[in-house]
Amino acid sequence: MTVVLAGEIRETTRIGEEAGAALSVVVKPAGVRHADEVGPRGARTLQVVLDPASADSLDDTGTLHRWRWLHGLPAAAPLLILARLLRQGGKAGELEEAILEAVAGLDGEARAGGAVPDWLARVREALDDELESGIGVRGLAALVGAHPVSVSRAFRKHYGLTISAYRRRERVRRAAARIAGSPESLSRIAHGGGYADHPHLCRDFRRTTGLTPSEFRRLAR
Repeated sequence: MTVVLAGEIRETTRIGEEAGAALSVVVKPAGVRHADEVGPRGARTLQVVLDPASADSLDDTGTLHRWRWLHGLPAAAPLLILARLLRQGGKAGELEEAILEAVAGLDGEARAGGAVPDWLARVREALDDELESGIGVRGLAALVGAHPVSVSRAFRKHYGLTISAYRRRERVRRAAARIAGSPESLSRIAHGGGYADHPHLCRDFRRTTGLTPSEFRRLAR
């Protein structure tokens, strides 16, 4: 398991190609041949390498035996806690518990499924473009001429989480990238990222990652 703390990585295997940025997680079983391309600003990661016996003992669903990238915070948050414990000299029991939580977090989000309709893809694009402004479900529905409830239902079905959870996740991911990759103050990042103020950023960031923005910045550097 690897969590990206800062920068960008593009990884290619015989299965496919994926790109990851701050708070993305890759699960890579032993023996998977891969090629990694690091972004122009480099990358900082935390890697958790398990021997085959340990992986088998921890994995009751096969989740550690499938190569894939995850971009949801349930996967990243336990690994960030593990990084903090390692930095602070955590006890063996604490480290083991954090690893168990990290494995459990790999299946922490609802499963997305099915081909995404064009109109729903436009909804997601609009949501990404308007993260800072906080466009609501009704505004998104109006853009594609659909009922707000239909938009909410379809979004969760195809993307695996609600619109509000997706917005919160992406705001935190964008904030994390800026926290890790720039010297900007946290207040400036908060106001530029759609948060009401610095405390709002801190609350959301800690609730979703388990770390304060300042703790994450120290880990990422």
